[in-house]
Formats: sequence, structure tokens, C-alpha cells
Amino acid sequence: MIDQGLDAHDIAAELTSRWITWRPARPAAYITAQLRNRTAVAPHEDLSAEAAHPHATGSTRNPAWQTWLRQRATAPEFHEPQRTDADRRHARLYGWDRWAEIADDYATDPDDTLDLYGTRLCCYAVKRASKDRKMR
Repeated sequence: MIDQGLDAHDIAAELTSRWITWRPARPAAYITAQLRNRTAVAPHEDLSAEAAHPHATGSTRNPAWQTWLRQRATAPEFHEPQRTDADRRHARLYGWDRWAEIADDYATDPDDTLDLYGTRLCCYAVKRASKDRKMR
């Protein structure tokens, strides 16, 4: 992953996105096997998107999707929130007792909520909220 240009945060996000619920006895061997499987499937993919952005996926041929992407990129009202690592760190440290609010935020805007609170806290909040709804 380092050879692909990923930094520590990108690698952590990649590994967290695997959503495994068990702990491998040999994590390095597991990660190596997953990377080997990933590269065994990927050679036939178009590499033109990779040149455009280092973390881009293969191109899609769906014209509606391409149109939406172009409109989104040129829309003047589209602005990513200027969030710092300190904001994320604070939210992740002090958000554990606000899991209901986090679960509601995740229901409305999952990407932004994941960016702010991280996968672990979002999973906990959604799981906890679903348990509380079942008990009612």
C-alpha cells in the first residue's frame, strides 16, 4: 500500500473498510493475502483513472453517472467542510456518549459522519441505536 502512494491514514481507512469482525491470528499474513487477491483481480482494469487520481477506481461507462459527477464537480454550492485532524480527534474522543445523535447524523449523511467520527464510532452508534429501537 505504501508503494501505491498511500499514507498512514489512507492505509488505516483501507484496512478498516474491510469490516472484518474477527481478529486474524497473523494480521500481516492476512493483509498480504488480501493484497495479493486484490492485485490478482485488478490487472484487467483500466488504468486511466489511476493517472487522474491516485486513489481513483476504474472508470464507469454509465453516462448518467458521468453527467452527475461533472455537475457535482462544477456546482458552485458544493463545498467540502474544512475539517482538521484536531476536529476529528476531538469528535472521536468525546462522541461516545452521543451515540444517538451520531446514528441520526449517519442516517442523513453517512460520508460526512464517517469522516468526522470514524468507522468504529459510527458502527457502535448505529448498532446501539438499532438495539434500542428493538427494545422499544
